[in-house]
Parts: sequence; structure tokens; C-alpha cells
Amino acid sequence: MENTISLQPFTWDDSLSTGVPMIDAHHKELIAAVNDLGLAIAHHKGSTAIKKLFAFLKFYAEWHFEHEEACAAKHKCAIAEVNQQAHATFIATFGHLHDRYKASDASETVAIEIYQQLADWLTSHILKIDTNIGRCIRSATQAQKP
Repeated sequence: MENTISLQPFTWDDSLSTGVPMIDAHHKELIAAVNDLGLAIAHHKGSTAIKKLFAFLKFYAEWHFEHEEACAAKHKCAIAEVNQQAHATFIATFGHLHDRYKASDASETVAIEIYQQLADWLTSHILKIDTNIGRCIRSATQAQKP
């Protein structure tokens, strides 16, 4: 019988919603990627999942962060600079973790750390910063309506 590691999957709920459909769709894709990683780690198949995840995160950081930052700047959200700094930290953190993962010969311990870092990102950044940006964007959009 195979030993499995139990990592709690993430479920989308209204507390994570920014109210901006495109941003929420991006976040749901990130949650799906995190859950895929957790499932792969649980079944000791993290190596392939990590490679796929890092490719996704590179794309995600370019695609989602750029879109979100542009929306925040366009609508003059007060937290836009904090969001940009958080994104820069995310990119640096995951660059470092990617280097560690490659140097560790695909260590399961590092894979779990990557999962935990992503879990922290989901529960802190999205709940605290992105929902604030969503309110700003919705408010600015409402103010522009006749």
C-alpha cells in the first residue's frame, strides 16, 4: 500500500472573490494548479507536477500580475504599489524555490515547501490585497457609469 501525504485542497469561496470576473478566473486557475500539486505530492508524484507548476507560475506571473497591476493603475487603486511589491516578492520567492528544487534533485521536502508558500499566498495576498483591488476597480467602474 502506498504511503500518502495529506495536503488540504483549496476550495474557491466568496471570501476569495474580487468581484472582477477576469481576476477571479485567474485566481481559480491558480487554485487548480495548487490543488494539482498537492494531489501529486500526496501520491509521491511531485516531480512532474512541479515542472508543470513552475511553467504555469512563470506564465501566471507574466499574464495575471501584468493584467492585475494594469487594472489597479488604471483605476488609481491606493494599494496598487503594495500589490506590485507583493508580486515582485512572489516572483523572487518562487525563483529561489525553483533553484532550490533543482539543486535538491527534486526533493519532496522542497515540493511541500512550494505548496505551503502557495497556500500562504492564496490565503494572504488574495484575501488582503486582491480583494481590496477588486473593491477599488468595482467602485471606479461604478463611478464611471452615467
